Amino acid sequence: FIQRLNQASDSSRVFLFSESVAEADAFSLQNMDLFRNYVRESGLYGRGTDLGTALEELIAKRPAVLNDSTTLLILSDAQTVDRETAVKALLEAKRLAGQVIWLNPLAEHHWKHQKSSQIMASICTMVSCNTLNALSNACKRLIQH
Repeated sequence: FIQRLNQASDSSRVFLFSESVAEADAFSLQNMDLFRNYVRESGLYGRGTDLGTALEELIAKRPAVLNDSTTLLILSDAQTVDRETAVKALLEAKRLAGQVIWLNPLAEHHWKHQKSSQIMASICTMVSCNTLNALSNACKRLIQH
């Protein structure tokens, strides 16, 4: 999925979020084995998720990664160690980017039990991608926007 998204545009970039952020290079996205190895070797694998810090690092990158022609796709269940910082950083990312779309691997009916999903969904477009059918429906819905 990530590989195909990256191939859809010459200007797309892939970043891995954990307690910080790391950019995946085009070589590591060529196949799943390379990508899996890259993730493990990045130092991010197996760590907690601090979306706020990762988004702040993404926002601070120079040259700027986010601008009004950027669509920021976030693939995450929205669980984070510091929700307040994550909310502030997401609001700033939304201000800088042309569009923010959150792909949540949790089924939408679970979001009501997860405060982070509720809050992030109130800030940006959040769609469920917990199954291939849900991902397909989300893509169709996003194209209609």
